[in-house]
Amino acid sequence: MTLSILDALARTAARRFQSFADAATSVLDLLHAAAPAERIALAQIDWEEGTCRVIDARGDDGALRGAIVPLAARFPSAGDASELLDPQALTALGIGRPSAASLDASDGSTVGMLLATGAGAHLALLPVAARLLSYEWESVSTRAELRRLSEIARDRERTDPVTGLANRRSLLDAIDREWELGRRGTVVSHLVVCRIAGRDAVRERAGDAAADLLLKDVAEVFGGGIRRTDHLGRVDDNLLAAVLVGCKEPAGALAFVARCERVLAGLTGGRPAPIELAYGFQALVDAPSPEEGLVAAEQAARSAVAREAGATEIRGEAA
Repeated sequence: MTLSILDALARTAARRFQSFADAATSVLDLLHAAAPAERIALAQIDWEEGTCRVIDARGDDGALRGAIVPLAARFPSAGDASELLDPQALTALGIGRPSAASLDASDGSTVGMLLATGAGAHLALLPVAARLLSYEWESVSTRAELRRLSEIARDRERTDPVTGLANRRSLLDAIDREWELGRRGTVVSHLVVCRIAGRDAVRERAGDAAADLLLKDVAEVFGGGIRRTDHLGRVDDNLLAAVLVGCKEPAGALAFVARCERVLAGLTGGRPAPIELAYGFQALVDAPSPEEGLVAAEQAARSAVAREAGATEIRGEAA
């Protein structure tokens, strides 16, 4: 093992790789430089399938890449890592009984192995290179998990916990974008708000669970009625809003509401409390600003609730 190879190994170990594939490329290139006449491969183990798949190789003109070798054992042993592999499959690949070093994660699991033919002094590099790749495997996996958790946290910040819809802040962002597009003449959209007028009464009569079930029913139906290009969110305690992208006329918004009402009638037939809904409509292109457009639609829905309450009161007095 030459000083230049050791120096290259030290520099490789000090690098921060963006992906495991980058780390694997650097390590295999290093091993190939140390033994250009040998065949060297990196394989990933799938314990559930009982296989080991070669994901990259050097010195074989690509013949090994993608090769799948059955495992001879269902768990790693304390001996040579190559004992995990089916010897007949190795012979069929033309590598006989290679030297191997396992890639072991910190939890004790074996995730892969480095394979090398020949018996040169470079084989002393295999365990060191395997430990380096094991570290990079976990490092990249940890960063990916952190990104996933960060995305979940961001989604939660922009999602209503009861309905799973966009929350007010997230919906306002969508309204802002569609309002801007409407002002530019790119696309015209309609805003529909739906106020669940009887939800507070349901909460008083049957509790929070029943009130939330009512809200979820409406959210589910409206979510099923919009297209992927539309936006739907919860604006406040009893108010949902939908941005119907490309809906130019009020008739389109009314048709959307009619479809949702038909579905709701069947869905809530067995519920302990009827759903009382009131709607407000606003063409975003006609609104002075996105916020004023939403406020106008909200006021229209509140006015519809008040008119219905007044009509109910009059009917009660007439009776």
